[in-house]
Amino acid sequence: MFSQLKKEKKMKSFFRGEGGAVAIIFALALLPILGFLGLTIDIGQIYQLHAIVSGAVDSAALAGARAGGNNSNMTQHAIAIFNANIPANKSWTVTAPTVSISSDSKTITVSATITSPTTFMTLFGQNSISAAATSQAQVSTQGAEVVLVLDNTGSMYGGPMSDLLAGATNLVNILYGSATVDTVSGLYVGVVPYSTTININMTGFTPTNWITTVGRAQVNNSQFLYPNIAPTSTSVGGRWMGCIEARTPAPSGITASQYTTMGYTNYASGMDNTDTPPTSDATKFTPYLYPSTMAQQYIFGQPLNRGTTSTSNASKPITTGPQSRRSPPWGTNGNTRGDNDWTLSGGVPSGSGLHFGDNYQWVGSDGNLGVGPNLGCPVAMLPLTASQTTVQNKISQMKATFRGGTMASLGLNAGWWMLSPNWRGMWPGVDSTLPKNYEDTLKIIVLMTDGQNQWYDWPDGVPGDPDTSHNYAADADYTGYGRLAEGRLGTTNFTTAQTVVNTKMSNMCTTLKNNGVTIYTIIYTHGASINSATQSLYQGCATAPASEHYFFAATSTDLENAFSNIGKSISSLRLNWPGKP
Repeated sequence: MFSQLKKEKKMKSFFRGEGGAVAIIFALALLPILGFLGLTIDIGQIYQLHAIVSGAVDSAALAGARAGGNNSNMTQHAIAIFNANIPANKSWTVTAPTVSISSDSKTITVSATITSPTTFMTLFGQNSISAAATSQAQVSTQGAEVVLVLDNTGSMYGGPMSDLLAGATNLVNILYGSATVDTVSGLYVGVVPYSTTININMTGFTPTNWITTVGRAQVNNSQFLYPNIAPTSTSVGGRWMGCIEARTPAPSGITASQYTTMGYTNYASGMDNTDTPPTSDATKFTPYLYPSTMAQQYIFGQPLNRGTTSTSNASKPITTGPQSRRSPPWGTNGNTRGDNDWTLSGGVPSGSGLHFGDNYQWVGSDGNLGVGPNLGCPVAMLPLTASQTTVQNKISQMKATFRGGTMASLGLNAGWWMLSPNWRGMWPGVDSTLPKNYEDTLKIIVLMTDGQNQWYDWPDGVPGDPDTSHNYAADADYTGYGRLAEGRLGTTNFTTAQTVVNTKMSNMCTTLKNNGVTIYTIIYTHGASINSATQSLYQGCATAPASEHYFFAATSTDLENAFSNIGKSISSLRLNWPGKP
């Protein structure tokens, strides 16, 4: 009995000892279990933090890229969107996001880190956990159609033309990102060199396609109008070079029927400040012809009778009828010379110092000594192209073109054609989808001049100076609007005609801007003076605010800065174009 009681006491003692051991073992086993549970919770928090910070930097990078504009603008938008995507939690510590933008402004990178205290990991000495993320986005750029309308008149000869070539080249480099990049998605650039007219003889194009039926006959009239003399290294020759005349109504004093009989088209309502494409004889162009003051009859106040067929001799000096004078009104004897003396064989008066076909001062020390049917015609324009190489080649070909005057309005008109959807599918070598609709892409014109719109009057040859006593003393050089005395602008007064041209140009600027076209204007005086009316014209033509789109350049450095600033501004617009207003 005693022995049995003793065994029971030992068993109770044993079980009391085992219970304590189990408690200790359970407690010891519970710590890793709790640690594992805490680790699971904290790891889950890490995933949550990573998801939050990753989403925030992704949204920030996209927002910055879509905002575009300058680096500050993209950074500001990126940070604002990052902060908006971080939930409010006082226990979190969020570092300010790092926003970096590539040197070419095409890539934005956003990085950030978020830190939170641990829940259970502090038991193991881990007081906080962090998650970091980086996101990168390509800055979206809007397509653009850019047309450079550039002054190639004789006053640009020498240093000013060199300055223009350098400035325009730099602007194009900026648009493409560097000189070594040939194409940029969605970017197309065209060039319109202008003087007193513009030249449609573009590469890969038959320019007579845009000339009236009568005009094509005139171009082929080598007997009386355009001598069949080929160009050389110092002459543009006698064949039609590709320049055109403004599409104006018949001058006052000449009926539409008479005007047509003389080989011209009566554009009844005028098309010299419209974007009407040349699709029929009613809208196609008349070829530019600066008549000879020796071989082709000059009659004060009347255009040259060019005839209407390739075999017509209507332009040949005749001895009967209204054009009964074989010689010009100032005669053929004495020292008086005409302002465009040349023969149908390409000759010039003996001892005159004139040079047939020299539009660009290839020969001699005075560019105004060139003569010929193409006198005043600049190099051909370039339609919208994707290739920077092609654009730069065209810019490098530009030359100061002497005589006639400055008709920036006609250059601007051609720039409009290049951007107008009405001309889609008409340009040689240009994608058939171009020009796009105004609302579908950014459209830009850069218009540059070094002087006022005006007729030039060569002081050493009549009509005009040096004569002061005859009616033809009131005339001037031949231009895209003919001679001043012909009255194709509805007036024969120099000042009034200048006002008419300026008004046409101003109206085009307004129409272009209403269509969403951004216009930059530059006046380059290269040390000369320019009247306030011209300054006001170009300020008013530029897109508002004028302080950002109109540039007055007095020096070559000013011109360089103007082109550079315009290039940067266009690049910024491509990043942040809001669409057509």
